[in-house]
Amino acid sequence: MKIFLCVLVLATTVLLTVGTPLPGEQPVKQNRWLSPDPILPMTFAHKTHKSENCLDCHHNYSDDTGGGPCMNCHVSDQEVWPLLETQFHDLCRGCHEDKQLAGEEGGPTRVCIECHLDEELP
Repeated sequence: MKIFLCVLVLATTVLLTVGTPLPGEQPVKQNRWLSPDPILPMTFAHKTHKSENCLDCHHNYSDDTGGGPCMNCHVSDQEVWPLLETQFHDLCRGCHEDKQLAGEEGGPTRVCIECHLDEELP
């Protein structure tokens, strides 16, 4: 019995020692929810927003600031980039909250993963 316990302790010690990575050996995966960087991409279902006025979101059609996806300008413009998260949250969440206050189905407002889905993130 003593031999069995000694072998078990020795095997456990070896496994813990060998299985533990050395510092700097493997990259540390940062928790993206705690990162100061915006969580991109996020989903936007145009089909469920058909009843909305396109110009409410697509300002570039009314002021001729460019075409294509939002991120073409919102990420590359150094003046716009720092405001990105606030702008989109104010626009999207603000609209959803207004609908909920009006007693309508408003969509997600507080749970990050309802818009920022793991399978769509880099």
